[in-house]
Amino acid sequence: MTRHQSEAERRTQIMRAARAVFIDKGFMAARMQDVARRARLSKGALYFYFPSKRDLFYALVEDEQRVTLSFLQLAEQDPRPATIKLLDLGRQYLDYFAGLKSPPRFFLLMTEMAIRDEEIRDRVQAIHQHFVRQLADIIAQGQAQGEFGTIDPIAAAQLLKAFVDGLAGQSAVGIRPDVERLSTDGIRLIFEGLGLTPRTPAKKADPPTIIAEAG
Repeated sequence: MTRHQSEAERRTQIMRAARAVFIDKGFMAARMQDVARRARLSKGALYFYFPSKRDLFYALVEDEQRVTLSFLQLAEQDPRPATIKLLDLGRQYLDYFAGLKSPPRFFLLMTEMAIRDEEIRDRVQAIHQHFVRQLADIIAQGQAQGEFGTIDPIAAAQLLKAFVDGLAGQSAVGIRPDVERLSTDGIRLIFEGLGLTPRTPAKKADPPTIIAEAG
């Protein structure tokens, strides 16, 4: 007897099928009928959860970023110093991309569609800016606490986001990060290059300069 699936399970089933179809055929050539067939569902059931192919693609875009954004959300609630939080974030991203069961090929498709389609590009850019703002907040926190030197938090966050995107892109073509190397010398190189290495806390009478977040 077939077990009844919850709405969350059915949604996951559809998204898993859609990811495979989009990667195989591309967004433009893929049809909702292809997704329904892959998910072993009727088209009616598919449209119940996702009104259109574009809505389904948007859901996959958000899901693609869900894990990496969750690391930042947890870091924001972490009471430890910003230096420790950034180091942990770096290791978490390395472990995540190294441990994926299959290459994140949808990331490359998402990037390709962001170039071709304005609405999808807006979605991807919004997620990117959200990531940068959260990361910049952690860096600004470290400056306020005297952990980091004077540096534009947004600029540093943008470069660190590029590092995460680079890991995703490499993993998508089967190049997994060398966690042992990157978690030591690699992270130290990035931090020192950004001026994010810990420094002696400033005196109370001479607080560290905090550069406000842009826009």
